[in-house]
Amino acid sequence: MKRLSYLYLILPFILFLFGWVRLTIAIPLAVIIFFALWQLLKESPLTPSSLFTHHWSLNTAYWLLLTVLWLFLSGIGGYAFQNWDHNWRNVVMRDLMNFNWPVYYAQPESGPVKMLVYYVGYWLPSALTGKLLNWRAANSFLFLWTFLGIILITYNLGSIFKTSKFKATLLLIFFSGLDVLGVLFFPQDYPTLLPPITHLEIWAGNLQYSSFTTQLFWVFNQAIPAWLIITLIVILSREAAKQSSKSLEIASGKEQRRPRNDELILLWSLCFFFAPFASVGLLPYVLIELIKQTDFKSPFKNLHWEQIAAALIIFLLSALFFTANTAAQSRGFQSLPLTKYLAFFLLEGGILWLMLAPSKYKDPRWIVTGVLLAVIPFIQIGNDRDFVMRASIAPLFYLMLMTGETLFEKTVIRVSLITRYSLVALLVLGAFTPIYEINRSIYRTYDYYFLQDSCSACDFSSDPITQLAHPDVPEKEHPGTLTADALPTLKFMTDELSRNFIANVRQTFFYKYLASR
Repeated sequence: MKRLSYLYLILPFILFLFGWVRLTIAIPLAVIIFFALWQLLKESPLTPSSLFTHHWSLNTAYWLLLTVLWLFLSGIGGYAFQNWDHNWRNVVMRDLMNFNWPVYYAQPESGPVKMLVYYVGYWLPSALTGKLLNWRAANSFLFLWTFLGIILITYNLGSIFKTSKFKATLLLIFFSGLDVLGVLFFPQDYPTLLPPITHLEIWAGNLQYSSFTTQLFWVFNQAIPAWLIITLIVILSREAAKQSSKSLEIASGKEQRRPRNDELILLWSLCFFFAPFASVGLLPYVLIELIKQTDFKSPFKNLHWEQIAAALIIFLLSALFFTANTAAQSRGFQSLPLTKYLAFFLLEGGILWLMLAPSKYKDPRWIVTGVLLAVIPFIQIGNDRDFVMRASIAPLFYLMLMTGETLFEKTVIRVSLITRYSLVALLVLGAFTPIYEINRSIYRTYDYYFLQDSCSACDFSSDPITQLAHPDVPEKEHPGTLTADALPTLKFMTDELSRNFIANVRQTFFYKYLASR
């Protein structure tokens, strides 16, 4: 499963390398990455996964069924209701399928060279399938690709929590901040508690820490790779802690291979490729692991330079590509009213974080998580709230991990029954947010398949679409259809949001020296 996880993460970058970079540059860089991958996979344990070797139990069947249902209701693949953000997810994959790589919308002899500049990595295997077959095949492959990612993530979570994969998946699905209390204590026109299909996440306006179900239902392309990378980092950390024990080395009769810092650096660079904002929130945790695992007397002793080289290639190429888009050049700090900030921090993770203090206060992950959740709301990058929502992916995931460790692991001895019951109560209150997201999908999907007449206006308009407004009421978006397909292409878009995807790259280093033409 570890080998499969690395292949899952590196394959999209290989496609990006050969699709976006000149062959004279791409081929030698690919050789380095393939060599690093071969060395990494060669040294991974050969023990087969229990998923494939043991007889399947009811828990395994329930786990797989639960992941399929969760994925189905997310709208990925177009089989169930898609939330508004899928307009942008769908159009990116459609343009990746219909245009040559790299995607140029205009490439005149002089003047602006318009190019798709976005973190497109997650869609590349599916878009390639669409190029070879059709749009429906691309969506089907995207569904299967995401299913594989969720299986890898929840399998790893089961190992981390030392519990069944079914229970670990339930925690991932229903873990959330206390949005229901935010709506209750700060009432407004929208969202409301009734009907139970509203988007509770936006109770604090432009501040939002998205639940994992919300992340899957709205921004799966960033969430899935970030979650998988975090689980791999945690597993590496635990392997390092076990293998540092002298008694384990003596018992095994030989010194076992310790996880290396180069793997951590490689994983972080892959996170930057898939989800750069999420990688910012992940960086402090990677630094913690690097400090813990580094022997400062000989810090370079166990490094494999081919993996460091691969990490640098992935990071530098991604950075040069992303910075070709100037949409995120607006950076600074935003001031927040004290009452609004305190309410947001406490309800969106702060209370749960404080409840973990008795057992986790010595854990540097707990300290970093609290600092990040407290600081991220003040940081503004770009014109929208994307940074707050996406940079928080890592601290929220680690908050869930520490909660799961406290509830599932029997070795935790400092946690009283009162604390455990309090944590469960907070999880139950938080579960309202993913339940509302799931309810909305069930409601709209059931309405489409069983109640309404066939849609007579599902095709795209013949007129080019130049802008797309934010939804006022997400549950009423694109009535009569399941899929959020308002945008046939980004080519003609001129609004503010489209600047996140389209850039004039003529004067950029990436276009001048690296991009294939």
